[in-house]
Amino acid sequence: MAAISVSEVAVRARRRPVPGADAIMIGVAAALILWPALVNGYPLIFSDTGTYISQMMERHLGWDRPPFYSLLVLAAGLGRSLWPVIAGQGLLAAALIRATHRLLSPDAGTLDSALLLVILAAGSSLSWTAAQVMPDIFTPLMVLAFAILILAPQGAAGLIVPAMVIGLAILVHLSNMPIYAGLCLCVLPLRALRQRVRWRPLLLPFLLGLAGLTAVNAIARGRISPSPYGGTFLLARLIENGPARTTLAHDCPKAGWALCAYRGDLPRTADGFLWRADSPLYRAGGPRRLIDQTDAIVRRTIVEHPAAVLGAAIRDFGLQLVIFSPGSGLRPWYATAWQTIRRDLPQTAYAAYLASRQARGRMAVPPLLAAFVQALAVGGMGLTCGFALYAAAARRLRPEAASLGLFCWIVVLALAGNAAVTGALSGPHARYQSRMVWLTVLAGWLVLRQIQAGCRSRPTSNTT
Repeated sequence: MAAISVSEVAVRARRRPVPGADAIMIGVAAALILWPALVNGYPLIFSDTGTYISQMMERHLGWDRPPFYSLLVLAAGLGRSLWPVIAGQGLLAAALIRATHRLLSPDAGTLDSALLLVILAAGSSLSWTAAQVMPDIFTPLMVLAFAILILAPQGAAGLIVPAMVIGLAILVHLSNMPIYAGLCLCVLPLRALRQRVRWRPLLLPFLLGLAGLTAVNAIARGRISPSPYGGTFLLARLIENGPARTTLAHDCPKAGWALCAYRGDLPRTADGFLWRADSPLYRAGGPRRLIDQTDAIVRRTIVEHPAAVLGAAIRDFGLQLVIFSPGSGLRPWYATAWQTIRRDLPQTAYAAYLASRQARGRMAVPPLLAAFVQALAVGGMGLTCGFALYAAAARRLRPEAASLGLFCWIVVLALAGNAAVTGALSGPHARYQSRMVWLTVLAGWLVLRQIQAGCRSRPTSNTT
């Protein structure tokens, strides 16, 4: 019998599965991921959190976002608390990260994944995204679920959960549908060159999400479209960038658009046009009444000023790629979410929010931590992009390295797609890329472990 070294015994013991170890680790990791909320004393909120609470509690359908995340908020907390919402987000994030780690590093044990999750919780934007009552966390989780469906061996079990995550992500945030479609268009041809692709689990959640969004809009708004007011957001972007102002100046008043009467009073920014109470958008009739006109202005602008529209979109895309900051939007939000929490949640929940650091204006990311998170993200980007290029250029790779190379490409393409959809259509904001950039820390860590494993497997020469 061949002798086994003490180190080999330790490694085998560390990798030996312990019943229930994964479940315990995922539960503990979820609590670690949610540490910003624990420090705050309440789940983190954003301005849009108020709409997600009120849509179900007050039985109305906002024009600017679908109701499905609102349903999750209501179902998780039973209309009484927001803690179950972020608890579910933390558990789902930890479980998908563990599944991805186990898929790309089959020898990784529970402790290996625990270390990875600690690094992500402490040194990335993951925690700040998962601890917030917003659907933003579902975008990167959709990317992980997509990678699992692409990279899992043929006939592998447990693919129902990733497919469900994709469908849910498409339902809760409108930006996820084009991001997912772009991933499929870019990655599937590459994967199809090497082995057969399971099309059904990839396309079915997309089609179900598309059908759900379209059905809600057809019933509630009378418009057969997954995003009936998407033209309003694009118009706001075109107004800020300038081409739509040129269209209004040239075609008004003969075009008969209601916004013609306010073209001299258009806000300077897209956010001002969309959200200010005295914006011309609302003074002229509101998004619902003006939808046909806003779509017409957008079409006319694209046709008459294609170079200006494309140039601005490319500029916004590039800017969104590099703008990210953990904990974006930690203001108290007195006029929006604060009022909804006071109005729709029990008095105990409202009192808990009033006592939170965020409500008192004392919740912020320490500068040193923000710099550390940004440095890790930049380093992760470098490792992710570098390994993706290496895997594409290499002629022969071990199966584990090839799978990791494809995962790195998925992350790079997801970051680019997220920047294109959010930056070019809604405008560059730090929180849009922050929700995704922690994926580069995950991929970078896996690349470092792959390099380490490759160095260990190299034969060494013995000298006498």
